[in-house]
Amino acid sequence: MPDEGMRTQTCLALAAALGACRTPPTATPPSLPQALADLNAEARQGAVVETLHGTEVADPYRALETESELTLRWIRAQSEFAASSIPVEQAAVRRLDELLRIGDVRDVDGARDRVFYRERSGDREQPLYKVRETDAAHTLIDPTTFGERAALDWAYPSPTGRYVAFGISQNGDERSTLHLLDVDARIQGDDAPVRPLRIAHTKWCNLAWLHDESGFYYTRYPKPGEDDYDEENEDTYFPRVFFHALGTDPSEDPRAFASDTGTDFPIPYVSPSDDFLVINVFRGWSATDVFLHARADGAVPTGTPRAIVRGEEAITTARVRGDDLVFYTNLDAPNYRLVAAPIASADNRESWQDLVPEGSAPIEDWTFAGDALVIHYVDNVASKLVVRSADGTTTDVELPTRGSIENLSGSADDPRVRFAFSGYLQPPSILELNGTSLSELVRVRVDIDFSAYAIRQERVRSADGTEVPVTLLHRRDAALDGDAPVILYGYGGFNISLLPSLRRNALYWLEQGGVYAVATLRGGGEFGESWHRAGMQDNKERVFEDFEAIIQWLGGESGISNPGRIGITGGSNGGLLMGAMITRVPERFAAAAAYVGLYDMVRYHRFPPAELWVSEYGSADDADQFAYLHAYSPYHRVRETAYPAVLIETADHDSRVHWAHSTKFAARLQDATTSQNPVYFLRAEAQGHGAGTRVSDQVEKLARMYAFFQTHLAGNTALR
Repeated sequence: MPDEGMRTQTCLALAAALGACRTPPTATPPSLPQALADLNAEARQGAVVETLHGTEVADPYRALETESELTLRWIRAQSEFAASSIPVEQAAVRRLDELLRIGDVRDVDGARDRVFYRERSGDREQPLYKVRETDAAHTLIDPTTFGERAALDWAYPSPTGRYVAFGISQNGDERSTLHLLDVDARIQGDDAPVRPLRIAHTKWCNLAWLHDESGFYYTRYPKPGEDDYDEENEDTYFPRVFFHALGTDPSEDPRAFASDTGTDFPIPYVSPSDDFLVINVFRGWSATDVFLHARADGAVPTGTPRAIVRGEEAITTARVRGDDLVFYTNLDAPNYRLVAAPIASADNRESWQDLVPEGSAPIEDWTFAGDALVIHYVDNVASKLVVRSADGTTTDVELPTRGSIENLSGSADDPRVRFAFSGYLQPPSILELNGTSLSELVRVRVDIDFSAYAIRQERVRSADGTEVPVTLLHRRDAALDGDAPVILYGYGGFNISLLPSLRRNALYWLEQGGVYAVATLRGGGEFGESWHRAGMQDNKERVFEDFEAIIQWLGGESGISNPGRIGITGGSNGGLLMGAMITRVPERFAAAAAYVGLYDMVRYHRFPPAELWVSEYGSADDADQFAYLHAYSPYHRVRETAYPAVLIETADHDSRVHWAHSTKFAARLQDATTSQNPVYFLRAEAQGHGAGTRVSDQVEKLARMYAFFQTHLAGNTALR
């Protein structure tokens, strides 16, 4: 709750006294039609000023937070203006459609001789879920059979591959309903092999099968009639762990674990013997607790679980191997290590023994592979794969190219590990590691000459002297002569590592002679937890400084480009990054395209489920955190100045970042800019944060983005 000194007043009534809201302009802002300017003026009638921790905070477009009749008129008019004003060429649409329909394979899971994965190819709007067995592939799930805009959110095969539990949502909102599939029967053509199962409220579900395949643990949000159910914000807070026994009524599923904190996120894991249930509870993106339940006589655990790790400001997760718990932890090891301890004494830190000590490269992922361990490191912003045998010897596995491993799927009863792999100029494939030998199971075929393109990594010095990597992609014959058109992408947050992977849409830009750059910013996980913490909470401005330094380098010292030829883009937390650049260094680039971003960092935590991100950003309810949030909040940094061209897009079914961030930010920029550059706003309908988006919708969005950049990065010469 806000502090007791907070007060809310209408801005129009007190503007003269406080000087907190700028007087509405008497003339229409440049490049903004009068009808849109009139709508902005109407929206400003709901302006407010709040005093937070002794600071007066203006919110001139508070009215655009609610889906009122005014807001809907505003959204409709702005979206129509943006769509009609950006000159999309049909040739670009056709080429982007071809590029985005390059095949994809991902979400690989191995279950004995079966390999499960998503595959998208050809004209399909959504990926199919498939299983490969003895060189034959079978389609198991086509999400479009559940509706035109249905998407497969997640899937969990059982240990032998007999069953798959999976989630389906609509319109990109990720609010999944759990379904169950009998794989054997589906392969044999039986469409009704198991008793129908439908479990609602399973958004972002994590699921762990019993190894005897008689049931599974799964996470679900409260339903009507249960504790902590919130009718206005369903599927938002308080995920619980339940157990479902196959063939029983899911309405009777017993609850196995519940946290008292609504933003905690539990992930269940079942030991290979089915004797133990481990609950790894994430408290944001920087801290976890580990709890252990014994499954006496196979019963669903009840009562209080045993706390193995609790209250540490570090990431620790656990799995069971024999009589030991194996921990993956950055406790006293920012680059992570693997630790083993007897189950009986695992809560005693003195019993922990290093299996894989911390090294110079952070551990991104790991898995059992029979009696060996397979470890995925991030080494200089690319994947590295190492096998640690039972005798302690290690072997580096040669990967096809500098690229990224998606996730490792292995188990203690099978020496094989399967995973997806791709690179910036390497199409996706599914690889199998058996011992230390690597083989290819599935490959995406592409009719593109990747040898025509070059990749290089540079390091740029940030404001505090930190060296920040940036990767550049371009045609080998591109003229990098100080006038090259550049698009720079960034994210920088939530411990997410941006590793080399095929960026289909970037190929379009490369074909036009442009440079596509990817920034490795603090806040990500590429260099371990220290790199992450260096860009979170009160260090967030370091992320912005990193990106600013790269923009400055691209437009100056590098000799590649100049400010009039540089565009920047990012989404979600990367949308916040775009907002920060627009309001901090608008003179350093010509155009910015921002997607589903956060821009009001004073009120972001009031839009569910944004309390989940307080551990990453902080909260304005805290005086110290308010000070730095308000200082960098893009919405509150808008001032009267010449802004570059801006394209702000959001989505009506986004269940992560509320669209109100975008309406308010766009309106305030339109009100403040003194340049002739447009500030566009567009809200996509029947779409969400990004997951489950149809290919045709992606093509439409990207064609608009590239048309926007081609218009505003034209400089004095056309794109070559």
